[in-house]
This record gives sequence, C-alpha cells and structure tokens, in this order.
Amino acid sequence: MSPLARLWAAWDRWWFVPVDARVLAAMRISLGVMLTVSWVLLWPELELLYGDEGLVDHRVVTRSWTDWRISHLDNLSGPGLHAAHALGLVALLAFTAGFGTRVANVLVAAALVGLYHRDPWIQNGGDRLLRMWALYMCLTPSGAVWSIDAWIRDRRGAPAITTVPMFGLRLVQLQVCWMYLDTGVEKLTGSGWTDGSAISWALGDGTFNRAPWLIDPLLYTTVGQAAAYVVTLLTLVWELLFVPLVLWRRTRAVGLVVGIVLHLGIFLTMSVGMFGPASVWGYQAFWWDRWPWRGRASAGGRGAG
Repeated sequence: MSPLARLWAAWDRWWFVPVDARVLAAMRISLGVMLTVSWVLLWPELELLYGDEGLVDHRVVTRSWTDWRISHLDNLSGPGLHAAHALGLVALLAFTAGFGTRVANVLVAAALVGLYHRDPWIQNGGDRLLRMWALYMCLTPSGAVWSIDAWIRDRRGAPAITTVPMFGLRLVQLQVCWMYLDTGVEKLTGSGWTDGSAISWALGDGTFNRAPWLIDPLLYTTVGQAAAYVVTLLTLVWELLFVPLVLWRRTRAVGLVVGIVLHLGIFLTMSVGMFGPASVWGYQAFWWDRWPWRGRASAGGRGAG
C-alpha cells in the first residue's frame, strides 16, 4: 500500500471507525432531556420574549440583524405562539424517544434556529451549544438503538444495528476542543483572568450570582478571595491544556473530570443558563470507549450508515 493510500485509510478510520450504537443513543436521549427541560422552562416567558407584542418586534430583528433571517415565530402571539411552541415540544419528545428520529431531529434543529432568529439577543453560549449539538446529531443515526424506531424494526424482523460510524462523535469532539482552546486563548488577552480576579468580579457584580445571600458573605473574606483566585487560574490553565489532556488517553479522564467539577461549580453559583450541562454533554464523545460495554458491538449485528 502506498503512503498516500495508508494516509487515506487512516483518515477514513479516524472519521468512520464503527462504535457502539448505544453511545450515540445515550447522547440522543440526554440531549433530548436537556432540550425538553429548557423548552418547558421557557414557556412562562414565551409571550414576553417571542410574542409579536413582546420585547422585540421581528421587524426590528430583520432590520438590525440580517435580511435573510426567518423564524416560524414571526407574527405569532397568544394561542398561535403557544401552539407553535407545543409543536416544538412534540418534536423534542419524538426525538428523545427515537420515533421518526431523523425527521424529528431536523425539526428540533429547525425549531432551535427559529428561536434564535426570532430574538438573537436573549440567547447565550448554552443556547448556541444546544443548537450545534442538535445540528450534529442530524448527521448521525442516533435512533439506531434504544428507540421506538429500533423497536419497530425489530418487530418487522430487520437485523439488529449494533454499530454506527464515529463521524458524529468526532464532530462533537472537535467542537468541544475548539471551544475550550478558543476561550482559553481569549482569556489570556483579557483582564481579570491572568491576574486571578475574574471569578471574584463575576460573582461580585450581582449579574450572574445565583445566590448572593449565601455567596457574598463568603466571597469577601480572605478565604473566599483566595478560593476565587485559585479557581480563576485553574479554569484558565485547564482550558489551555484541555486539548492535550483529552488527546492523551492516560490523562483524558483527569481533563474531563476537572471540567465536570468546574461546570458543576459554575452551575451552582452562577446563572448562566444551560451552558454547563450543554458543555458536559459533549464529554460523552470522549468517553465512548470507556462506557460499561467499552464501546464494543455485540456479535451478529450490523452497522448503520
């Protein structure tokens, strides 16, 4: 085999090596649960944030943002707006359960984009990540197992699917790596991170502090300031080292566990939406071969393209 052929074979294996279909199914279900929770929590403020008589007129978004934007929520308010949101919830439940998974996944991604196009100014990093994850899942056979689709195939006597291509997991891996590398490098150029004061400022200004009645009395103590300083520098160093940590198999668990702990701490102390859960969701793509079944397909099955 020529060097070029070997290089191509390695490239093909890296993207499309078969992995256990249950890993992707677990990612589909966990993403569906996160999106469903976020969708339901949005309901009480639906009229205010997205209604035609709410905070932002869709024509203002068009003039201020882009001419080609389109949203299924344009010109909707009252019962029509709630009906559209309810249809989105139906698509989410179908996606989570794996019923018509491919179509449901596309509808979910489209609904998330519609929310963004209707009012981009209220969205945060967590919303952006959830849209990306929904889009990436559109490119995968996430309903191959642990789904109503799989149950229907089984009832029809079709062969069981046990493996899926690595492609979707690679996309998630690359996105997570780029996210931390980009934010880590950006933190090096911004004030507050290199001098260790960023966390203290973020918690102290009251904008993001989830429980000021509890955190403020602790933050402005010697111990609290020291803890904020250490966490700030730890976050910066971890983001910069995330890529090499997860690339080396022996340190991968350390990098991911530190990330889980940091995101859990942020979620408990700061109001940053779904950013923490959405970030940690991507870690599943790195642990695909460390699950209880060790990422191996059972004998006698087949793969799904």
